[in-house]
Amino acid sequence: MTTYSFDDLRAAVQDCTSYDLVQRMGDDYEEFVLVDPYGDIDGDPFYELEDVESFIRANDDIDAYLYGMTK
Repeated sequence: MTTYSFDDLRAAVQDCTSYDLVQRMGDDYEEFVLVDPYGDIDGDPFYELEDVESFIRANDDIDAYLYGMTK
């Protein structure tokens, strides 16, 4: 389980990259997508925040940003 909220992860993505993290709601699901600066979805959607966290932490700047939030 992630210790970060959607807003925390979105702030990390926005502050450390040119991307945005968007939450989309369906009738019986929610998903999270990375959106590039041109408004295009990059990659497949994520259905769990912990999957988003695992993916974005591969970026060293985001990892350091999130690590700084826990101090």
